[in-house]
Amino acid sequence: MKALAWRCRRGMRELDQLLAGFLHQRYAALDSGRQASFVRLLDFQDPDIFGFLVRGETPADEEIADIVQLILRDTDTGD
Repeated sequence: MKALAWRCRRGMRELDQLLAGFLHQRYAALDSGRQASFVRLLDFQDPDIFGFLVRGETPADEEIADIVQLILRDTDTGD
């Protein structure tokens, strides 16, 4: 888990908060497929992850799109 926490540190406050928050709050409860998708998301470059999580760009990969939606849903404040 420490290795994943380190990988969530991206040097961009928005990404750090979204990724680390999701890791600590939801990752352990995910099934193995979604856990693998989260790990794969961390393989993307920061501008791509920023596009997915902040700019609302849709990943071409359906499994990555699914995990992105989970992360965004967990951070939705309902505004």
